[in-house]
Amino acid sequence: MHFDLPADLADLQSRLLTFISEEIDPITDGADPESPTAELRREIARRSDQAGFYQLAVPESDGGLGGGPRTMTAAREALGLSGNPFASRVLGSGPGIMRLADNDAQREGLYLPVMRGERTAAFAFTEALRSDGQREPTQAVRSKLEDGSNGFKVTGAKGFVTGGASSDWLVVVANVPDEGTALLVVDREAEGVTEGKLGASIDGSTHSPFTFDAVPVPESRLLGAVGDGLPRAMQNIDSMRLGVAADCVGWSRWVTRTTLKRIEGPHRSGQPLAEQQQVQAIFADMVADTFAARTALYQAAEAREADEPTAGTQVATAKWLASECLHRTVDRAIQLHGAQALLRGHPLERLYRTSRSLRIAEGPTELLRLTVARHVRQNGIEAL
Repeated sequence: MHFDLPADLADLQSRLLTFISEEIDPITDGADPESPTAELRREIARRSDQAGFYQLAVPESDGGLGGGPRTMTAAREALGLSGNPFASRVLGSGPGIMRLADNDAQREGLYLPVMRGERTAAFAFTEALRSDGQREPTQAVRSKLEDGSNGFKVTGAKGFVTGGASSDWLVVVANVPDEGTALLVVDREAEGVTEGKLGASIDGSTHSPFTFDAVPVPESRLLGAVGDGLPRAMQNIDSMRLGVAADCVGWSRWVTRTTLKRIEGPHRSGQPLAEQQQVQAIFADMVADTFAARTALYQAAEAREADEPTAGTQVATAKWLASECLHRTVDRAIQLHGAQALLRGHPLERLYRTSRSLRIAEGPTELLRLTVARHVRQNGIEAL
């Protein structure tokens, strides 16, 4: 049930796992992964930067290592496989949607401050629900601003903006009437921006709703071109989905390895749990599930690397399979570990909450299934 990664990816994973074991595990032992101190976050980043990992996602043109989809997939899988809940902080953020900054002024004023860690940006994609349960697209109407320059007035509401409460900017997906969608960089504290009540998910992450009341946005804050907003946003979401899939596969492998140690260890019955056929069957399901998800993950990563036309569908499939795999794997592991795994703070208890959240984050399973079905219907059975 094992397949070998290419030598470059295998080496990267080996170096990352060694680094986490030697440098990160000692300084995070006993710390709460859901409320890390600022000092701890900075120390992890410092050590990672010194070891040559922190800028893995930063383009080479900006002094980074320029890791592509294959590289970032292998790296994030290794972080999950380490079993350290702080390991995700080893990798700094990449350019994300800010990579669309396409002129000198935008690169200097928007892109580089984010890459240097001087400014942060949150992605405001999901439309907020109205009282009637419907969603109304956020609008960006072309307008003359007070200083006489051309720009937009943004009106609408976004929900579940992850990291929005602590960000400097909100990258808002908005509809420009008769022209299409646009990506606009909005100052979080601009006049007309109102932040709603901060919400915390079961996995410990936080999300904020925002409303926009004719918020003025200069045309210089338009990323890319009007009409490209939604397609560009979906490309960004594809990258996020692939990253989530890699996280889930890495965690699933860690859970499976941890469970093997548990069932092969001493038991009050006098024989290891692994001697029981029922336990063997449950464990075999964990192994097969993880193997299938990992296979789909790396095929999707290769498709993204090659920019294949079907990459979006393959990424959707990988995210769906990996997130569902993680949830089932953790659930089975808790069953085999027993009541101790239900205690608040146990690694499996924490991961169970995380896995439940990830079945919805970056596209719920039900939506991703529709994506796959639509692809096959449009392209015929040969698309399978």
